[in-house]
Amino acid sequence: MLLTGSLEAFRVQEILGLVGRKPGQWLITLQGGPRGRAAFVGLRDRTVVSVSADTTRQDLARRLVIEGAIGTTGLAEALRQAGESGVGLVRALVDGDKVEPAMIPDCVRQHAVSALASLTHWRSGSFAVDEVDALPDDIDLTFPVAGLGTEVTGMLKRWRPASDMLGGPNTVIAPYPGQVPGRLRGLHSLIDGHRTVAELIDASGHGDIGTVVDLADLVEAGCATPMSGSMGALEQRLAMLAAMEHPDKPVGKATPTLSVIPGGAQPEPEVEPEQTEDLLSTLLKGVRGV
Repeated sequence: MLLTGSLEAFRVQEILGLVGRKPGQWLITLQGGPRGRAAFVGLRDRTVVSVSADTTRQDLARRLVIEGAIGTTGLAEALRQAGESGVGLVRALVDGDKVEPAMIPDCVRQHAVSALASLTHWRSGSFAVDEVDALPDDIDLTFPVAGLGTEVTGMLKRWRPASDMLGGPNTVIAPYPGQVPGRLRGLHSLIDGHRTVAELIDASGHGDIGTVVDLADLVEAGCATPMSGSMGALEQRLAMLAAMEHPDKPVGKATPTLSVIPGGAQPEPEVEPEQTEDLLSTLLKGVRGV
């Protein structure tokens, strides 16, 4: 074991700065953080091999699913293989050719940046650094520590203004007509006028920091808007029409108030459909790792 300590004394950035300069294969394990969970960073010869900000969640797999890189059958087969062999889910997906190859590098890099950004917010807990023979979820992709550090710094600089723009974890995000940036199509597909920022963080796999920054990018692109409350189906359609009727209206600044239609009777409230557990959450139950 190279090093152990407290995250009150050493920040995650400092640990990465130390270990990231050393040759060899290293596993940084962390316990605690804001949610009292476990996390890890795998390093090989000054590069990041794998990372998870919460080992109880399948954030990278979720990102791949919402981007359309994995089919339902392929995911089910990989889950079965991961459960039987003990390998990580992402490793099982790659080994079984269940992932669209062209989508892997960008998704893995974006996941690494968002996960490392989340880890920089850990202020409590403990860490240990070990030299190991194998790293979890090693899929033969590596990223230089210095390069990822630059991207993480950029994301952290954008996080505070993005958080202020969205208004908090309980803010509902609604879709708006607009050109969706290619890298955010998966996240945008989850926006329905009912899910809150916190729910989109849990569903998307984009991480605590990354989801907020990416949602703000969607608002600035004119294809999403923060709401003060959940929109009914009728209100959502009317809001979309209003956006088309008033294209010069600033997106994301005002909150549509469509519960009362001027000059007419107030519409009957729509009965919310019973919430059912999504397929991905069901499939991922009981599987650990990235």
